[in-house]
Amino acid sequence: MSTPSPTQAPPARRFGRFELKSLVGKSLASNTWLAFDARLQAEVLLCVPRVQPVGAAERERWTQDVLLASKLKHPRLAPVVDMGVHEGWPFTVHDRGAGVTLADRLAAGQPHLTTLEVVALVIDVLEGMAYAHDAGVAHKDLALHNVLLDNTGRAALLGLSVGLAAKEPGTREDALSRQEQRAAAERDIVMVGLLMHRLLAGHPALDDADLGHVAGRLGLEIIRLPWTTPQPVPDTLRAIVNRATDRQQRQRYLNARTLLAALQGWVKANSQESAGPLALFMDRLNSVGHLPSRASDMTSVHRLLTNESLRVDEIVDQLVRDPAMCWELLKVINTARYQAGADESVTSLSRTIVLLGQSGLQRVCYGVRTWPGVLKAAESLQDADSATAAIDALSHEMKLACVVALTARWLRPFNVGDEEVMMAAMSQRLGRLLVLYHYPEESAQITRLMQPGPPPEPEGKPTPGMSYEAAVGAVLGINPDELTSAVLKHWGLGDSIIQATKPYGASMPHRPESPDEWLRLIANLSNELSALVGVSGRQQQHLLTQILTRYARPSQSTQKELQDALRRALGSVDARWLARTFPTPATA
Repeated sequence: MSTPSPTQAPPARRFGRFELKSLVGKSLASNTWLAFDARLQAEVLLCVPRVQPVGAAERERWTQDVLLASKLKHPRLAPVVDMGVHEGWPFTVHDRGAGVTLADRLAAGQPHLTTLEVVALVIDVLEGMAYAHDAGVAHKDLALHNVLLDNTGRAALLGLSVGLAAKEPGTREDALSRQEQRAAAERDIVMVGLLMHRLLAGHPALDDADLGHVAGRLGLEIIRLPWTTPQPVPDTLRAIVNRATDRQQRQRYLNARTLLAALQGWVKANSQESAGPLALFMDRLNSVGHLPSRASDMTSVHRLLTNESLRVDEIVDQLVRDPAMCWELLKVINTARYQAGADESVTSLSRTIVLLGQSGLQRVCYGVRTWPGVLKAAESLQDADSATAAIDALSHEMKLACVVALTARWLRPFNVGDEEVMMAAMSQRLGRLLVLYHYPEESAQITRLMQPGPPPEPEGKPTPGMSYEAAVGAVLGINPDELTSAVLKHWGLGDSIIQATKPYGASMPHRPESPDEWLRLIANLSNELSALVGVSGRQQQHLLTQILTRYARPSQSTQKELQDALRRALGSVDARWLARTFPTPATA
């Protein structure tokens, strides 16, 4: 045989009827080739498992899985144009069209995908994956080379169920059980999280390019999105990505649709074409109201608001125990004043009562749903126990809103109105209440994410749960404080009260220099004091020490003053909470 001259092209690599042009990508479970199909006379993407099926049972199982996958029709699933076996190697064929794989896109040296482009791409992947999972099909080998991008940037999955990796001795060969199918689907979601990590960080997690291999290491190693990324990653999105790759299985997204909902919520909340976080709630706010009244019968509320023998301040004292009614009154009066071109918003309940008059109060009264509002039907909940838990959670938070409002009233300085400070403190919890009422199932997920997990090592400390803000971001893709601000702004409330509802977070508060700064300081202080409700002894003292470290100097308050304010508020709202928080009688 003659030796080819230096200018002679090497012989083409072949796989049956396919001329293999280039290896697009490989993993431990599959290879994807760019190939020329002699039958179709076109370039195609050829997906081949990394190892041959062992025995007739495994070959039949692979064939049945891929055959089921090939029958799925969805815009985010690349169609299978052919499947077969060549010399014992099964394969599937996908039409390449004008698209490129994600691996090719990243290797081409093009500019980094923007944060929104990454999320849009992953949403496409999840839409296809969710459809496949609903049909009982897991992908099993998500990778850069198994994501096809068309000329508009939309993504589609290819290679469903193609991947095979070397099996451990004794592995079952029969059909996947339901439990195994669920585990395979959950592993798919982990790989989606790792794909997001790869695209946002600019490099693979754990420096391992094989998403499937990294997914297998996840229980032993911790994966968190780095703080230095090619594109800024907002905290809410960071929480979503980190939850998808959490070390603890109970903390992660367990199906494609929950992760899809979180990302879609984040996109909607951050879309410049939308009204921000409020866009998520607008339809429901208009159709079912913002929150239900704490009253199970509006007759008593109506009697209160139209009682001519009561002074306005006495009516206010009763209204502050019904947050939904307070916000409804302020919403009605400020929306009307905004439409009339008024410059200042109304933030006091007494002025609202005077401006609305008796007939106006009656209309407002009948515009608020009675307790527990839409949660009574519990149409979105799985069972009666879930509905009861959702109602109890909302009731608890409603009472806490009353407690913080009254606590703020007793802590305010003389240069701040008591009604303004009560509404500012109460409104800081508005986002929490809206999430509990409008998203009861998701609220249950949020609560689970906040619970501490088992220690990573025997006799070690429990793994901390997520913060509330991180958990809401991971489930709904929004920030609850941004939601509060957006809703209050939509209702026509002014900047002073909106700014007062913003938590300080980790920053230390400073000595206020204006009434507006005092409003924010007292609203934050009273809300942080609410952490003491139901807590006593050493734990209470520990929390008090932390609060005093932050607030003693700027608010010029003592421990006794803080405890007395909280005690008076608890005594007005719930005697049982007072007894649990301060079990010994108050001294004179």
